[in-house]
Amino acid sequence: MRLQSSHDHAARGLDAYFTPPEAVASLLHIEKSYLPSFLWEPAAGDGAIVRPLQEAGYRVVASDIANYGLKGCRTGVDYLNAKLPAGVEGVVTNPPYKLAVRFAHKAMREVPYLALLLRTNFLESTNRLPFFRQHEPARIWISARRLPMMHRHGWTGPRAPSNTCFAWFIWDNKASQKRIVDWFDWKDFAEPVRKPKTRDSQQELALV
Repeated sequence: MRLQSSHDHAARGLDAYFTPPEAVASLLHIEKSYLPSFLWEPAAGDGAIVRPLQEAGYRVVASDIANYGLKGCRTGVDYLNAKLPAGVEGVVTNPPYKLAVRFAHKAMREVPYLALLLRTNFLESTNRLPFFRQHEPARIWISARRLPMMHRHGWTGPRAPSNTCFAWFIWDNKASQKRIVDWFDWKDFAEPVRKPKTRDSQQELALV
């Protein structure tokens, strides 16, 4: 089953393909030195990214345009029209693929750090060439081992292994060097990363 082509846009609806925990565990290791303490996950879904970040000690605002049952998530929030929560320093999300460029443009206007989980074919397309020339990623982390399949929310069909390559695309204003490409194997990161807890690291936050 090919995630890229097996579902048309009508079937995809909101394009809700929730992130496998292996991808988030990897991000916490490979970006540990760069991740800001206060983050926003604006396509939070069922919390696949939110929960591991919070468990690692990061403060995370969770929002989504739909309600997938995540406790503490502000629902009905269209990220593209939403106000940046006070104090947020970075955005980490697995965006709807067809809106990825718009998500990136908005985030880069508002925060100094952005991490997007995207298919590696996001690098392709002459339509995106002006975007990349204007906004060079600091780091692109390619998953050398294919991530477990991200099935569409509500999918009841057969479960197939993934044949799609993904990468974490990082934009970081603090990076002195851009366009660094490296690889990771998610099987190397079985142990969770723990960030030192701050006084309010576990505080539940509401979108304002």
